[in-house]
Amino acid sequence: MSQAVDMIKLVEDLPKRPRGQACAVLTHEYFGQKAWATELSQRTGAKHVDLLDLFADNEQLASNVSSFSVDELFNLLQKQVDSPVLIVTGIEFLKAAWSGNANAFEQFAHRMETREQLPAIIFVMQFDSELAERKFKRFRQYKFVIDQKETLALI
Repeated sequence: MSQAVDMIKLVEDLPKRPRGQACAVLTHEYFGQKAWATELSQRTGAKHVDLLDLFADNEQLASNVSSFSVDELFNLLQKQVDSPVLIVTGIEFLKAAWSGNANAFEQFAHRMETREQLPAIIFVMQFDSELAERKFKRFRQYKFVIDQKETLALI
């Protein structure tokens, strides 16, 4: 087992990275994911954005789900700049929409690994074996994928 990850420290350190200012926390249960992210945001002062809620509240975004790209996601999140760190949930419906794009997974992983602007982003998302097994080679000193089971309790 890997050493437990202190998520509060990660939220503090993520925006200080010169590159690779994004990572994913993989959850094993969809239910509870949003509550955990909300708790993390409250304990750290980070902003929590639920994409499902954001799209449901914005008719223009909702009408473009089928063509919404990875680049558009990161551009949308870039506009959420009132906090140095964003904790993002509800990405699963976009991942489903991207399933027809063979390059979407690689684009998503690349954008996480090379992100060098604020806000830093923590994606809290359903466990994805392809992402869990991906080797991030550019900045080996950083964690890009964290299994929620390997995080310290939020106390």
